[in-house]
Amino acid sequence: MALTDKFQNERLVIVDAFDLSEVKTKRFVEVMKIFDASKALIVTEEKNENLEKSSRNVPWVKVMRHEGLNVYDILNHEHLFLVQSAIPKIEEALIS
Repeated sequence: MALTDKFQNERLVIVDAFDLSEVKTKRFVEVMKIFDASKALIVTEEKNENLEKSSRNVPWVKVMRHEGLNVYDILNHEHLFLVQSAIPKIEEALIS
């Protein structure tokens, strides 16, 4: 239901990838401003070191891998970004 709520309220964004060529917090913030996202949760399939390091000093963003996804974090963040490759893994976890 939490995922449905994000979708219905247009707070769910699915991206092909969240690739950053280098670790730069400034560049990461610029990308997030393009989406006009505040208090965002970004869910990836696997470790993305550049994304994780670039976002760690941004207090309104949390990056996690699909294994850690939980209802509290979905509800606690206004925007939810899912990397497309993580979706089958999330579906698999929901079915289990």
